[in-house]
Amino acid sequence: MHLIFLHGDAGVGKSTIAKELAKELGFPFLNFQHLASLLGPVFGYSSATYSGLRNLTTQMVIEHALKNQEDGIICSVTFDSATPLEDFRAHIDAAKESGCIGLFVGLTCEENELKIRATKPSRRYDDISDLQLLEESLSSGGYEIPELPGPSITIDSTGESPEQTTQNIIAMLPESMKKTISF
Repeated sequence: MHLIFLHGDAGVGKSTIAKELAKELGFPFLNFQHLASLLGPVFGYSSATYSGLRNLTTQMVIEHALKNQEDGIICSVTFDSATPLEDFRAHIDAAKESGCIGLFVGLTCEENELKIRATKPSRRYDDISDLQLLEESLSSGGYEIPELPGPSITIDSTGESPEQTTQNIIAMLPESMKKTISF
């Protein structure tokens, strides 16, 4: 089963683009933002409890999805210092062992446009906004992409619609991931 991890900073368009990509490829989308919205208000977004529960739940959900899906899945993730990259290595390896591909797709955007996207009213979750998360990230040196344990591509979505960015991602995917696309 193919596995695509979309990653990037708050407001970059991970969920929106993942939904478009899922529709085009026919893969289900695991939106881990919902998990953050569930755990963050209870445990605090920067607490060790939040990170531990998020990481454990993410790992378990992906492991079960890998066993139950036939074609592939798309996940959106935000890496931080508490993200166990070794878990992602295991997921990429599992995709390879099944004869498929695991791939990281990094989404970037110019800072000014990122701030505009993060302030849209639809982007507010509970007591924290994406702008707050983004400003915290930028003040600490910005979103740092760690050394990822598998193949990766980076797409700059500045000035593009989600549909355009999705098509740019599809153009860069290996042919075996595109078999379900009908043009």
